Amino acid sequence: MHEYSVQADQDYVVGLFEACDALGVSRLTCAIYGNDHPFNYVYDPAEVARLFASGSQYAMVARSPGGDVLGMIGIYRCAPWPRLFELAQLMILPNQRGKGIAIDLWRRAMDTLPDMAGAGAIFGEAVCTHMFSQKMCQETGMIPCGVILDAIPSKPYATRDTGKARTTLLLTTKPLERHACSVTLPPWCHAEYAALCDAMSLQRTVLPCGPGGLAEQSIIEVVHYVQADCVKMLVQCAGNDLLQLVAEKERAAGEPGIVQVVFNLSEATSPAGIEALKERGYFFGGFLPFWFGDSDGLLLQRRKEQPFFGDIKLQNEAPSYLVALARQDAAVASAHWKDWGVG
Repeated sequence: MHEYSVQADQDYVVGLFEACDALGVSRLTCAIYGNDHPFNYVYDPAEVARLFASGSQYAMVARSPGGDVLGMIGIYRCAPWPRLFELAQLMILPNQRGKGIAIDLWRRAMDTLPDMAGAGAIFGEAVCTHMFSQKMCQETGMIPCGVILDAIPSKPYATRDTGKARTTLLLTTKPLERHACSVTLPPWCHAEYAALCDAMSLQRTVLPCGPGGLAEQSIIEVVHYVQADCVKMLVQCAGNDLLQLVAEKERAAGEPGIVQVVFNLSEATSPAGIEALKERGYFFGGFLPFWFGDSDGLLLQRRKEQPFFGDIKLQNEAPSYLVALARQDAAVASAHWKDWGVG
């Protein structure tokens, strides 16, 4: 795709994405990510237009008086529950930054898009290398629920970040409706889960872990973000083959990559699966409210390298208890460190 050349420092108007914006969105993505965006469809304007027309994605764009796309932000389905949407893809052309486009897009998106989508909750990820996205999450009611160490490549943030190869993300969720549910989770994270439920005003009943172990075979949905060296495993049922499957996905993620494993907290095999992965060096990454619709998720994470918490920047103390749990759990997991990719 040809270089996207737009006159610097233009006026803009924020509005809903229209089909005529698809080419501009693809060019904008290329200007920010080069060829490294984790989803290839973003480089195909026809596919961009089709997905937005399908109702699986919604977006706000900032347009110049001549119709050029200067920036965008959107929401898209991100979890087994189809009414959970992720706020993502905030992109501003480099020569259009510093005049409030990002703030205007974020506010308009959160005011407008969830209702359009019929969303039950909005999930988001804020980088931990600078404060802007964390400030906007706080302003728009998105509550911290986890932290993923070295989650994504830092290249899209290179002009404003530390130059570190990968960037840590603060996970957030804004509940838009609150339905009660029961969960089963290990005792080591009960206090933090209760604190999160209080912060989000969630009605949750925590059931004691029963005697059940692993099933004969796992039921897992796998998403591989190749450009980001990230594999996410959504575990509906944890089986005796879990460790073998995880080792395979570690090899798929590669040397610099990360594997994230999300357990369904309404599933009886999840506590055993969680403990099995902790014995492999996996540690707490976050609670994921509404992830499975009628239940929440618990995310474990691991890379080949030992985690480093020293460069995390937080806007306020609200997520500190989650970072503390991740740090504490990582220290415990380090005693069970297994070779990356070895089954």
